[in-house]
Amino acid sequence: MSARMQPSRQRGAAVIVAMLVVALATIAAAGFMFRSQLEWRKFENAADLDQARWILRAAEQWAATVLMDDARNSSVDHRGEAWAQELPPVESEGYVISGRLEEQDGRFNLNNLVVNGQVDEVQLAVFQRLLKVLRLPAELAWYVADWLDSDQEPVQPGSAESAYYLGLTPPYTAADRPLVSVDELIRVKGVDRDILGQLRPFVSALPQGNRVNVNTAPAEVLAALVESLTLDEAQALAAQRDRTWFRDTAEFQRALPHGLSANAGLTTVSSEYFVVRASARHGRISVGSRALLHRLGTQLPTILWRASL
Repeated sequence: MSARMQPSRQRGAAVIVAMLVVALATIAAAGFMFRSQLEWRKFENAADLDQARWILRAAEQWAATVLMDDARNSSVDHRGEAWAQELPPVESEGYVISGRLEEQDGRFNLNNLVVNGQVDEVQLAVFQRLLKVLRLPAELAWYVADWLDSDQEPVQPGSAESAYYLGLTPPYTAADRPLVSVDELIRVKGVDRDILGQLRPFVSALPQGNRVNVNTAPAEVLAALVESLTLDEAQALAAQRDRTWFRDTAEFQRALPHGLSANAGLTTVSSEYFVVRASARHGRISVGSRALLHRLGTQLPTILWRASL
């Protein structure tokens, strides 16, 4: 190798090394910029998400205020009131907010099946009639009651207590306590997602015993409340009620077909429990929540639980 070629190769190698250094520096800088943008976007998303959650809390307070105002104006609750109207999407500060209130006392409260740890036969009969109207297996009433009651004795032969659930894979025990959410039914014998979906519009899981509001109850629940009331008769009754609501339970009794009557201890024309559903959307951020409100008298309702949608 000549002396003149060696410096030339050295200069060539130096150029290659310099180019490599520049390339590595460019890649490092690009990586830094990408990570910085990513971190900034994460920060923006977190800030937007936090603000959206505060907006959902504001929607809950709005719902509570609407319910308090309603209670101060009337002790009768029906579907023609302001709380029953869905809030149309509203845009504020770049967020699109929507929500609605879902009254819960018009549904059959599954926790009414058990009182002081023991099955209530009257409520059990109502639930069985509801299952019949919905064309669902009657034995589900036994399974749900045994899931809730405090003993390990089946309500009927073939029902299910902890001994049954411990034989499943994976094993678990019966709750032996009130339901917090209707969703818990999925763990009860005989309940699958299809059955849960059919039950959901007609049942609730409220924390204490309550009566059914006949002004808001679907026809299926009315048919379950009144023994021998057919679904067709209940639908006609509900249509009449939606035009002119019942001012008291005596008026409801008079509206029933001749010869039929409702257990006075099962019905009311007012409501205490409502679920508020709210959603907020901003750019890439979309969040939703549902919360159970308990309204007692004319006081501001309290939030019993909150969950994400």
